[in-house]
Amino acid sequence: MITICDTGPLVAYLNRNDAHHAWAVAVMKHVRPPMLTCEPVLTEAVYFLREDDVEVDPLFQLLEREALRLDFDIWTHWPRIRTLMARYRQMDLADASIVVMSESHTRSQVLTVDRRDFSVYRRNDRQVIDFIAPPKR
Repeated sequence: MITICDTGPLVAYLNRNDAHHAWAVAVMKHVRPPMLTCEPVLTEAVYFLREDDVEVDPLFQLLEREALRLDFDIWTHWPRIRTLMARYRQMDLADASIVVMSESHTRSQVLTVDRRDFSVYRRNDRQVIDFIAPPKR
């Protein structure tokens, strides 16, 4: 099973003060590397880590160790991203990229903290996306 990683779990894993830190650490121990992600997720993660004065180098170390791998070309998939973002008003570029990645990798699961949106999003327009998220509070 391929794991596609959204922004929230990366930030939670690297930021000890994040509300989902313990959950992210526990989940990451069971995920088979490499997790796949995309540039929009890295952009958001760097932004949120810096907002909380957390070093971003550990994020790059995940790439260096190949625990995390970039696996998406926006240029190739922008028409689908555009369609998804028009369909789902709340969807940002990172979420659209993650959904398209899940369409490209049929045996995949999405690691996210965004249970609400990923419960609504559909891959290939009708298929439920298999995701792992923190328990409901």
